[in-house]
Amino acid sequence: MPEQITVLIMEDDAEASSRLKSILSSIPPYDPVVVSPDISVRHVEGYRPDIAIVGGSLGLMECMKCVQKLKIADPGLPILVFVDDKSLTGGTLNGPFEGIFYVGVGLRRDELKKVLEDALDKKAEGQPGVDFPVLIGNSSEIQKIRDKIERIASKDITVLITGESGTGKELIARSIHYHSPRRNGPLLKITCGALPDDLLESEVFGYQRGAFTGAHKNKPGRLELANGGTLFIDEIGDLSLELQVKFLQVLEDKSFSRLGGVNDKVVDARVVAATNTDLWKMVQEGSFRKDLYFRLNIVNIEAPPLRRRREDIPLLVDYFLNKYCYELKREPLDLPSHVLRALGEYQWPGNVRELENVVRRAIVLREWDFIYKELDLNLHLDTDEGSWLMPAGGATAGWGDARVQSSLRGENFSLKMITKQYVSEVEKQAILKALEQTRWNRRQAAKILGVSYKTLLNRIAEFNLRPT
Repeated sequence: MPEQITVLIMEDDAEASSRLKSILSSIPPYDPVVVSPDISVRHVEGYRPDIAIVGGSLGLMECMKCVQKLKIADPGLPILVFVDDKSLTGGTLNGPFEGIFYVGVGLRRDELKKVLEDALDKKAEGQPGVDFPVLIGNSSEIQKIRDKIERIASKDITVLITGESGTGKELIARSIHYHSPRRNGPLLKITCGALPDDLLESEVFGYQRGAFTGAHKNKPGRLELANGGTLFIDEIGDLSLELQVKFLQVLEDKSFSRLGGVNDKVVDARVVAATNTDLWKMVQEGSFRKDLYFRLNIVNIEAPPLRRRREDIPLLVDYFLNKYCYELKREPLDLPSHVLRALGEYQWPGNVRELENVVRRAIVLREWDFIYKELDLNLHLDTDEGSWLMPAGGATAGWGDARVQSSLRGENFSLKMITKQYVSEVEKQAILKALEQTRWNRRQAAKILGVSYKTLLNRIAEFNLRPT
């Protein structure tokens, strides 16, 4: 055991953190450090902890946010999460990360020592690295997926993952692999829609020297390289009927031949496929083989669209904020409550991938204002904390019948255009009211509006606002 083991304690309750620190200080070689749950990922990394403890005074959502920060800083970090009721967590596998150990509050000194030692022993055995999949969320939809992964991961059967683009189908496939006995083997991906048939066939099955012009040496395909591991076939609905026959042979006989080859090769690879199309509809239309469909669809996992699990949006936003502020080396970005509400009401046609890109852009721009125009969101300023910003006559002041009819008669009439005009008008009136309230103190007005000083100056220039 090393001379010193740094234990990072995240706990809001002063008495509880003091007790933990006192106990750990009496157990060499542990060196406890107490930090606030609001600590940034960069500061977590600065402590270089060997193990972490998330205190029991935090609610489940706050616990998960702390775990996310710790795992962004060090994916292999073992974490002890103290909870009053372990059933709330759904168990170790159902947490968003690997290496989480849920323990009851009020452990005695010897019990805490044993839990710490067990956690560190498991870390020494080797945990997945930075590529380990992260299924963020605590909704019933995500819990169902985790439960199904737990039941099927150890069973060497084919899995078909369905769902819209951007819902995290690849994350589910990776999670199946890393929770299976094949976790130490390779995980290789094939994207069927990325290559034409001839190139896709050679990429998947490989080829023998002389099989075609330019084949100067033997080349193993991805199927062969996935031996002992998992082959993830993405966008399998894009396969041609000819290649569907070859994939069916692989699933039925566990064998294949390279292009130009004469001998069959036996392969031991689990197949996980994904699609954003309705394969059964394709079967009925004759564009997808029925026998291949049934071979693939032994177990089906549906990746739900983000609009069906809106309660996960705060946790996802928090995760992406921490992740990209850390990766892009930017200071933490505040998330105003009215912005979070707006994000929660948006339909997210691009799903989690779209949300991730929005958060990443906000971090780069250091403001959130762009979402109201680019996502066609309305400013929700009629809440308790924002109602004072409404212009006289309400949000539609200046938008009477004449203004609406004028917009409808415009050459470039569109719903998107009208929405942008309306949002700009409300934004302009809100800024004016904030400036009047602060007697044109721009820094105070920026704080009230929940935007950066630079953003406010840009808006003042854009709207050509002047003190009256």
